[in-house]
Amino acid sequence: MKILFEQRYFNEYLIRIAITLVLVCMQTGCHAQDQKERSAEKRNKDYLLLGLVGFNYTDRYINNYSINGAGGGNVQISSSDSGGSGQTCCVRVWKKHIEPLYVLVRWQVDGCKYVVRDPKTGAVAEVKHFHYKEAEVAVQDIAKDNAGFIETHFYPDGSIKVLLTEAESDPVLILDEKRPDKSSFPRCKNDEKP
Repeated sequence: MKILFEQRYFNEYLIRIAITLVLVCMQTGCHAQDQKERSAEKRNKDYLLLGLVGFNYTDRYINNYSINGAGGGNVQISSSDSGGSGQTCCVRVWKKHIEPLYVLVRWQVDGCKYVVRDPKTGAVAEVKHFHYKEAEVAVQDIAKDNAGFIETHFYPDGSIKVLLTEAESDPVLILDEKRPDKSSFPRCKNDEKP
């Protein structure tokens, strides 16, 4: 009888310890979650999330481009009322950046095409292979503390400019909309993937 009595108290003791541990873990977990939320809020206060917008003043369609690895999508040849791309989301820029801010821009500049044949069906398809350029570019901050967009302007001479702007801009160059489109690619060497 005495052993059963002690066993019952021992079991209650274990249950109390378990409840105490659960409560401590819950409080610590909540505290850790609060820390994570505060840390996320701090990061959001330290960084800007900017929409990417591309302007293509060249005579060639740009299949895709990126800024610091954030994809800006494709950029049609700009017209008198369109820069060439829509807005994509997002590139993160530190609010307290050192002037000048530099970003890495990567964009498709050229390419070639080759033919592939499906071994099962024998169907033939033409595939494009794209060539890219990269450049580290100083960003012109014309928005100052109200930046909402990061615009990339691709010029006919091959140069590019990147701007922080408050709102989406209009094209800065108005070129003849009937200028020749040189987006068609030649055949790759030996009609094979480079």
